[in-house]
Amino acid sequence: AHPPTIHLYPLSHPLAAAIVSTTSWLKTAFPADSHIGSPLASGVGLLPRLEGVPMAGNSSVVVEVIDTVEPSICEPGGQGLILPLVPNEHEWGLAVRGVIYFFFLVWCFSGVGMASDVFMDAIERITSKRKRKFNPVTGRFLTVMVWNPTVANLTLMALGSSAPEILLSVIELLGNEVFAGDLGPSTIVGSAAFNLFIIIAVCVMAIPDGQIRYIKETRVYMVTAVFSVAAYLWLVFILMATSPNVVEIWEAVLTFLFFPLLVGLAYLADKGYFGGGDAPKMGRGSVISADMSAEDLKELEEDIKARHGQGGNLSREALAEIMKIEAAEPTSRAMYRRLAKKKNQDKVMALTAVKTPGHIRPPTTDPAKIVPLDDDEEVHLESKCEYSTFSFACCKMACMEDVGKVELLVLREGLTTMPASVGYRTKDGTAKAGNDYEPVEGRLYFGAGETEKNIAIKIVDDDTYEEREEFYVELQSPEVQGVTANHRGCLGDVPKMTVCIIDNDVPGTLSFGYENDSLEVKETPGEDKEFDIVVTRKDGATGKVTCKYKCEGATALAGDDFDPVEGELEFGEGECQKEIKCCIKGRTRYQAKQMFRVFLEEPTNGAKFDKTTDGGEDCCILTVFIQADIVAQDPIQKLRSTMAVRWDSARVGNANYAAQFSDALFKIYDDDEEEPGEEPDRSTCDKIQAYVFHFINLPWKILCAFVPPVDYCGGWLCFNCSLCLIGGITAIIGDVAALFGCCLGVPDAVTAITFVALGTSLPDTFASKTAAMNEEHADASVGNVTGSNSVNVFLGLGLPWTIGGIYWALGTTEEWRSKYSNDIEVPEAFRSGAFIVKAGDLSFSVIVFSVGACACVAGLAVRRHIYGGELGGPKHAKIASASFMACLWFTYIGLSSWKAIDTMNRGAA
Repeated sequence: AHPPTIHLYPLSHPLAAAIVSTTSWLKTAFPADSHIGSPLASGVGLLPRLEGVPMAGNSSVVVEVIDTVEPSICEPGGQGLILPLVPNEHEWGLAVRGVIYFFFLVWCFSGVGMASDVFMDAIERITSKRKRKFNPVTGRFLTVMVWNPTVANLTLMALGSSAPEILLSVIELLGNEVFAGDLGPSTIVGSAAFNLFIIIAVCVMAIPDGQIRYIKETRVYMVTAVFSVAAYLWLVFILMATSPNVVEIWEAVLTFLFFPLLVGLAYLADKGYFGGGDAPKMGRGSVISADMSAEDLKELEEDIKARHGQGGNLSREALAEIMKIEAAEPTSRAMYRRLAKKKNQDKVMALTAVKTPGHIRPPTTDPAKIVPLDDDEEVHLESKCEYSTFSFACCKMACMEDVGKVELLVLREGLTTMPASVGYRTKDGTAKAGNDYEPVEGRLYFGAGETEKNIAIKIVDDDTYEEREEFYVELQSPEVQGVTANHRGCLGDVPKMTVCIIDNDVPGTLSFGYENDSLEVKETPGEDKEFDIVVTRKDGATGKVTCKYKCEGATALAGDDFDPVEGELEFGEGECQKEIKCCIKGRTRYQAKQMFRVFLEEPTNGAKFDKTTDGGEDCCILTVFIQADIVAQDPIQKLRSTMAVRWDSARVGNANYAAQFSDALFKIYDDDEEEPGEEPDRSTCDKIQAYVFHFINLPWKILCAFVPPVDYCGGWLCFNCSLCLIGGITAIIGDVAALFGCCLGVPDAVTAITFVALGTSLPDTFASKTAAMNEEHADASVGNVTGSNSVNVFLGLGLPWTIGGIYWALGTTEEWRSKYSNDIEVPEAFRSGAFIVKAGDLSFSVIVFSVGACACVAGLAVRRHIYGGELGGPKHAKIASASFMACLWFTYIGLSSWKAIDTMNRGAA
């Protein structure tokens, strides 16, 4: 018998490799462009040398040709970075292994969540550092944060929330011999989709019906929102336009450098260097119009004082409040003309126009109390003569709470020669009928020739401070007596008026009564020294107000140098002073001065903090200096003092380190804060559930306890150790996710955008929901999502792609050449060496997400325009918005999964 003839197919042939499979030969795999006697790419040995092979056609045999691929991670011979560990695991059966991998994946998500919590604790300690800084303008010392809040949110905070996704991308690259994988990049995009669509939908629904949360720092939000979309469009550009399927070094480095660019632009926006957004809180007052001169502003101020303040007794706070209501940016006349053409005039949104003092016509008998906000004679509809049109003189009015009553002017235009009437009724807003105003309902009757009538409403004055409140008065059911086909009643362009009630009760301003916001206390050697810190209430003392206080260590250590007291101060009606009891510990000190800070926070019932003192309007800060009685001057003693201070800090850390292990082993409930001997009321079901989850998570708790506490090295040691722990758990998650997807028969990309993205983003979901409910504004929920999504790309892809681009530019391996040197999808200029990232499924997924992201951001802008805020609003609006965002997410998941599975099926065929 003649030996077989082996036909080696060129790479252009649809089949890529030949497998020799006869009864007399071993099964051997080799690349299609190999030559007889050349070494195998896998290094197994040499191809068979066939001497004297007959020509084709003489007893020749054409052998089977198939692709040579590495086994999948769940198949015999498959291996990830760490898993599988159990021998012959592939023999268990796909269904059994799929269930095991699923629960193991959920358990790993729990572990990475705990490690991320420790990581966030370290970040909080690092970014919470404060320092005293002298302000040469005011001549006072101020306590300022070392880290700018915007910079902290976009760097350390974003890294903390996105660490699992970023590390997964880096670890996958390094574990895959610097070849690009699907799991990491797809997790980045999938996590961004979940964050933007699902987390924001949850935050929208979390706000109680009728309440609104809006983004305050709009300039920073605009920067992060633009970057959150542009970052993903940039991925499409570099993968499909500049160098298809190749990431060049300059592209990867530029992707990474976009991160500091984002931080820098956001910082500049936070400092007010860009236009738009809210005006700075301090130093500029109330800006009414960008082109309003100082003389115009002064004239408006004097007019408001005359009309509302009874000879100028109006406070600056009330004056600014009235300006915000009455003097909004003017609406163009073209807008009013468009409004006049609308058919459903009763649904037209009335807009406010700025008036000069001379053009204001008061609708009440008390011009010192009540002022209409707009009265442009050209605003009213040019009605036809056969219609009798009823409208309010203005769409919004402000009044003080002690006005007694307010009279709203209703105008009649058009047909005025016949008797007519119009109905009216009040409607609650934030002001409630009975408590804030007396509700009214009835009809106004206009005689022939009458064009003006007033609606009188009584305003309820009380002694309790309230924020600005508003209610509404609506016109309805216009009628004309003796109606014919040409004589009808209709509502005009302002059928609804908003009445704003400004509280005249002044609860006062809280501050520490000390010069330069500092207090120096001299110690008593060998004895504890108690002293009082005085808190004053000035500029009003109406009603009961409270505020919380706490102490925070700086160079003085809490517990060692002073007692860290905290609690709540309560000022009764007319009470203007309270004391906080503090105590300095009697101990040997090696520093001439040590300091700690006392904070006042969370004022209630309208009380405010003095914005000119340390802490501004947000809090009030007193720096307490402990003056040592005796200070060692000997150099050796000074060295000893430095070591002693550091040892004191380390001793606190050692105690907390031991407490971590105790909590990990014995702390069953997360709310174990009760006093000794107190047992909270828990049901049997709650106890069983707590113990079950405690023992399930016990290995992770013990592992996290090994991370040093934040007391060492200012939190940086905890930061680095917890980051390493997150990296280790993430490496396990990558392998488990790949095993789970392999058992399901779906590509890694599908597993990444669903299970992995959801698991790594769930902690952020709960955190954002809590922030949305508890914060006054939406910055902490919506703004952080857009910032985090940008950081995901710039760090999660920019960093590993930079590593890959540099690595393959230095030289290729035999494996790289066997994969890409003759790959027609790789541009010919890069077949000698480059970092290859196939655009296919990834670029499709990014395009789908980018379209959805634009729709979502636009939807938030529409919500702000219609309802006044990105989150909350009426119940039906919340449901509609959340449903829209959820549909965007399901659309993204469906289309991306379809594309990835279709690519897999076509490859198998």
